[in-house]
This record gives sequence, C-alpha cells and structure tokens, in this order.
Amino acid sequence: MGVEGCVATKKAKKNQFRYKVKDSKGKVKVGRALAYEAASVRKLLEERGYTIISVIEQKKGFAHLSLGKVGAKDRSILYREVSTMLKAGVGITQAIDIAAETPNKKLKTVMQEVYKSLENGFPLSVAMAGHPKTFPEVEIGVIRAGEATGNLSNVLDDLATTTARSAEFIGRVRGAMIYPAFILLVMIIVGAVILTKVIPPIKDIFASQNTELPVSTQLLLGFTDLLINRWYFILLGIVILIVALRLFFVTKPGKEVSSWLALNFPIFGGLTRQVYLARFNRTLALLIGAGVPIIESVEIIADSTANTIFRRSLKLLRTSLEQGSAISSTLQKSKYFPRLMTQLLFVGQQSGDLGGSANTLAQYFESEVDGKLRTFSALIEPFIIVLLGGAVGFIIISVLQPIYNLTGSF
Repeated sequence: MGVEGCVATKKAKKNQFRYKVKDSKGKVKVGRALAYEAASVRKLLEERGYTIISVIEQKKGFAHLSLGKVGAKDRSILYREVSTMLKAGVGITQAIDIAAETPNKKLKTVMQEVYKSLENGFPLSVAMAGHPKTFPEVEIGVIRAGEATGNLSNVLDDLATTTARSAEFIGRVRGAMIYPAFILLVMIIVGAVILTKVIPPIKDIFASQNTELPVSTQLLLGFTDLLINRWYFILLGIVILIVALRLFFVTKPGKEVSSWLALNFPIFGGLTRQVYLARFNRTLALLIGAGVPIIESVEIIADSTANTIFRRSLKLLRTSLEQGSAISSTLQKSKYFPRLMTQLLFVGQQSGDLGGSANTLAQYFESEVDGKLRTFSALIEPFIIVLLGGAVGFIIISVLQPIYNLTGSF
C-alpha cells in the first residue's frame, strides 16, 4: 500500500516516509509515502480514515546516524518533567519544547524533532514513534493509551516511575557481571605477560638440553610460540569468530539458537528467564494500568521482546485471548512460565485486577533475581580463585617437571 501526491513547488524534492496505521476494522497496515513534509502524509492518511500509529521519515545517506545514547534514566527524567508541566497547565507542545533543553545531546536532537511533529499536528505518541531507536514501543503504547483516556499527565508519571525502576533493576543485573568480567580480563592479561616474558627464557634452557619434554610443557611452549610469533593468527581467528557469530545470530536459525541458549544455558539460563518474567509482568502492569486492553498489551510486549521463544509464546497468548481463552490456558503450556505466575494472572483476570497481579509478580521475580545475584556473587569469587589456581598450577608443573627431570639425570 502506498500514498502519493502532495501539493508543493516543483523545485522541492519529496521525502520518503514509512507509516504504520490502523484501518476502520482495527487491522494494522504499513506502507511508504512520498511527500514534501510529514504534515502532508498525516493529512492524506486521515482523509482515508486511518488511525496513525507512526510516520517515520527515511533519512538519506548518513543523516540517520547520530552520536550519543538515550538511556532509560534519561527517558524517565523526561517523562517526569513533561508530566509535571502538564499538571501545572502547560500545553503539551510547549512542555516538549521546554523538555528538549536537556544536557543529553542525542535526546535534545530527538525532542526537537518531536516538537516539530507536534507543530505539524501529530499527537505525542505518533511523534515519538518516529524515533523507534530512542523510545521503545512499549512506552509509546502507554503514551498512546494516556492520550486516548485523557489522562496523559498521570500516565507519564507512572511511566517515569516504572522506567526508572526497570533501569535500576537491569543495572543491578549488569553490575553483578562486571566483577567476573574484570577478573577474567586481568587473568588474560597476566597470563599473556607470563607466556611472553617469563616462559621464553626458560624455553631456551630446555632447548639446550637434548631431553624429551612432558606433554604439558610441550603444550605450554607451543602456545607461547604461537602467542609471540603468530599472534596475528590468534587475532584473525578471534575477528573471524566474532564476525561469523554476529552474522549467524541475525539469521532466523541464529536467533532461535541464541534465544534457546539465553533461556537454557547452565547457571545463567534460570537467571535470564526470571529477568524476562520480571520485565513481562512489570510492563503488563504498566500497560493495563494505563488503560491498554489486555490483547493489545500482550501484542505490544510481544513485538518489543527480542527473545524469539518468548515472543512466540506471547503471540500464541494473544491469539488465545482473542478467542476468549483465559490467560493461563496458553502460558501454562510453556515450560518457561511457572505455574505460580499463570495461576496468579488467571486470578487477576477473573477478579478484574490483572494489573495488580502482574505488579505483584514483577516484584516477586525481581526479588528472586536479586537473591540469585547475591548467591552468584558469593559463589563466583571461590570459583575464580580455583580457576586461577588451576591455571597457575598448570604453568608451574609444566615448568618445574622438566627441571626436576634434568636435575635427576645428573
């Protein structure tokens, strides 16, 4: 489907826009349009009776690239500021114009474009949907619901709180991984120094003796020679491996493999599952609280979920909800959704407090993740000590064993 034709001077050059709309039957449609400005696209789509979800200008060359990053904390502050101004009686266009004065240069640029979209007659949700790399689909869905219910200020306030809480939660998960990653990096550096500076002189001593070296010593000396004289092979191999994995993981089979590994990898799989469950329930509580219908809420969460296995389960859940089934009927068929969760969501659905049940489950899974992170932090240190001791022990044995053999032969 496409839209063509806008009134403008012949000298002006049309821009290409991608749009996403809903027709009168609620069916989502996507297409492209050539127009001189976004306002023209909005007018044409509205004349055809479509409800606009997003209109994104296809920028040419390197115009779509911009430095900087907008994190969840930045968005949380933005939502809080806009909410406060709306409650004070400031209009949404002026509120966005004021909020655009932020230290984050990337966010400032984006908000200036959002402001222009508002001036062109787009609602806030559509203006933000034009920047999918900055504003997640879930948050846009919440804002859209706030606009529909006329409760945008309170919805933005709740969104600010939830976004900040989610950022804090993910920060704790990432923070727990920093220590082992740092220790591993130190081990690699120390090992490389030993192999390139300490072992070579010893290798010359062994070479001067006409004796057969133990297997462990041969392996150590062989790796030392590879690291010193053929390091480019190691570097090339690492680069090829990284590129090959990245290319594989963007394919459909690769996404399936990475999703399965994320949920089933020893030790980390259980932690990842509970992180997903916590985010699912937290987002569901936010959407339901904003007034988004349950079917649309599940669809928004599914579309914003990177894990293909989780996304597939949520798509099936959406289909079963459309057919009038209970929320637990589909989720309990998947091993990744515990019975406690499915039953509590079912009770919430029946009692009309699905958002409250989802919020309770989010708090439960977040506390479970915190407990596992504490356990992980307590166990990782002795594990690293054992690993480091094993590596040092291998080097010492590989060096001392041939020395003992030499001294014993005299």
